[in-house]
Amino acid sequence: MIISADVASSLASLSLSSSSFTRVLPPLASKHTRAQTSIFRQSTNTNSNLQMNAAILPTTYRLLAAGSVYRAISLATTDISSTVVLLSTSIAAFVNLAPEASMQLASAKRAQTQKLKDSKAWRSIVRVKIVGQFMGLVLSAIGGFALGGASCCVAADAAFWALGAGDVRFQCCDDDESEGGTVSGGGVKRAPVPGSVARVLLSINVAMLLSTLLGSLVMFGRQTKSSILLRKVGAALYCFGVLTQTIGDVTVRRRGKKERMR
Repeated sequence: MIISADVASSLASLSLSSSSFTRVLPPLASKHTRAQTSIFRQSTNTNSNLQMNAAILPTTYRLLAAGSVYRAISLATTDISSTVVLLSTSIAAFVNLAPEASMQLASAKRAQTQKLKDSKAWRSIVRVKIVGQFMGLVLSAIGGFALGGASCCVAADAAFWALGAGDVRFQCCDDDESEGGTVSGGGVKRAPVPGSVARVLLSINVAMLLSTLLGSLVMFGRQTKSSILLRKVGAALYCFGVLTQTIGDVTVRRRGKKERMR
């Protein structure tokens, strides 16, 4: 954004009188000029935040994914179910969750800066999802709680759809497709998900959440054949679901990139 020339203040001139100095005050900026300056500063701050988050958020996710791999290796000889769950979580975080969180946060910030309708709702939903996933990855990488961390990650996705993400979803795009202006070299546009698809995704995540919660809770009771079986079933359902979702999301993103390159 280029600010008009009237933003610049005139220099104060000092003239020496016989006994004192006379100061000439610069003209006050107009309301229009102050508004332009405020918008410019907000856009500049947003550009800096976008660049910072684009680097920090995926890196944080992938460091926690590496920590989950370390935990999985340390449990490989004693708890195969936890090992498989931790490896599945790390793969999902490294390949899918990291780039997805970065893109969704960038779209939320761009939409908020341009003051598009439903941008605040989209930003709040994205933040809830990122916080939930971060908690799950911390539990997995630092605490070694395989199914507990998996439950947080799945709960974040379930909350994402339950809060209405499908109706208020935004997506980063090229300048010529943007609904408003451009921020940090890119635009943003609405990309709603059909209600039927959102409900299916919510149902899948709720089913996965119930299985992981049940599997994690039985760990705190007396270990019987039934509890061990429930834990293994919960781990298997989670691994199948999260890896299937990862493959599907990566395929969709690659297809979208090819279409934009044409």
